[in-house]
Amino acid sequence: MESIAEKTKKKKINIKRGIFIVGMLIVPLLNFIFFYVYVNFDSILMAFQVRSGTGVIYTFDNFRLLFEEFGKSSSDLWMNIRNTLMYFALSFLLMPISIMVSYFIYKKILFYRFYRIIFFLPSIISAIVLTILYKNILGVYGPIAAAWKNIFNLNYTPEFFGDSRYAIWACLGYNVWTGFAGNFILIGGAMSRIPDSIIEAGALDGSTPFIELRKIIIPLIWPTVTTLITLNFVSIFSAGGPILLLTEGNYNTGTLSYFIFAQVYFAGGDGQYASAVGMFFTILTIPVVLLTNYVANRKIEAVEY
Repeated sequence: MESIAEKTKKKKINIKRGIFIVGMLIVPLLNFIFFYVYVNFDSILMAFQVRSGTGVIYTFDNFRLLFEEFGKSSSDLWMNIRNTLMYFALSFLLMPISIMVSYFIYKKILFYRFYRIIFFLPSIISAIVLTILYKNILGVYGPIAAAWKNIFNLNYTPEFFGDSRYAIWACLGYNVWTGFAGNFILIGGAMSRIPDSIIEAGALDGSTPFIELRKIIIPLIWPTVTTLITLNFVSIFSAGGPILLLTEGNYNTGTLSYFIFAQVYFAGGDGQYASAVGMFFTILTIPVVLLTNYVANRKIEAVEY
């Protein structure tokens, strides 16, 4: 039987542990409540709000305006959707390339440490610094513009960020340059966890690098790959690059996420229409994400090791 003193001591320990846990969780919990729950709930309400002379009324006018924009083939909304899907497709295409490059680094090819630093560098340097560097490289006085002019024998120097023929491709090029780092961290980390004994067993069975990657590596890291696939589909209608820093949405480079941002900060609106646009595309994304996650998790059974 425990004595009264021991029970009192355990009670004090439990109280102190509870105070410590609450103290550690209170700040992130408040941050979640105010900056996620409240903001998103308020955005849902704003999607149905329209300001009138008498105040705020609740209506479906914002969604009606959105559907009217869908009916206009020349609407900027279609251009924003097209560009957003281009960013999404690019991020999806970069994934198998990231797996291949991660595999070569995992196999410690010649100069693999150098390649690892080069590919990780964009995730270390500030995005503002990277965009300034990128704009100088592709700018009118940069080496790429001069080479482009000479190769195609142009009588003008191309403005990659000031010409609608080039601007969207220049912005996509930035995502290619910086899009590997996040995938490398996750995929490379998953590969580094694979026991050497499994790889050695495959080598004894005569597996080539291609067979090793396809039949050993990818099945073992498949949970990480499915996570990346799901995250890509979550951002299907919010994919984009640093449009504000590169072109400010000009020259047909806008995306849906930048369109919503511009509606609130530059168009002089109260955010009601932007909230309706965001809510509509969020609703479209939910079934796509659920279906993708279901299909991806059924493709290859997760392996424990």
